[in-house]
Amino acid sequence: MPRVVLDDSVAPDFRTLIQATWVQFLNVFDARASCFGDIRIVAVKELADRAQYDPTTVTMLVRVPERGSLLRAALVHEWAHHVEFQCAAHSEMRLAFLDAQGMPRNTPWQSMQGSTHLPFYEWGKIPSEQYAETVVAVVLGDRSFWTPVRITDEGLRVVTAWAKKEPLP
Repeated sequence: MPRVVLDDSVAPDFRTLIQATWVQFLNVFDARASCFGDIRIVAVKELADRAQYDPTTVTMLVRVPERGSLLRAALVHEWAHHVEFQCAAHSEMRLAFLDAQGMPRNTPWQSMQGSTHLPFYEWGKIPSEQYAETVVAVVLGDRSFWTPVRITDEGLRVVTAWAKKEPLP
């Protein structure tokens, strides 16, 4: 079972929130847990975004302090990217997700330059970011704050089915 590896920078109250949120995440992605591994989390005081995932080091930076609801959403969003980068089977659901989101099948999944440098309104148009925000809604039951990302009911069904290794809608 994959684990979160917590850096010494992570305070005890944040550790508790991370562990509880990780359990929620694994409850959704338990059928896929064998295709992604551990992830390291480091708490930082300054970061342009709430959180950032580096697939080369399999490390997530999380800006603290922050409200618990925003931290939970940021954690789940970046864990979704972790699955996306570490689980080769993730590519199986991308066309179905694009269809569910009403996007052309030839839409690039990710921005070639990454998405952290993009303005908010452009960031929300990237399929990879729509997927990660959809995962937030699936795992947490909703999104506790507004983002420019459009989530569809069909997208929720695709992500849920894929996470459970069920047939894609």
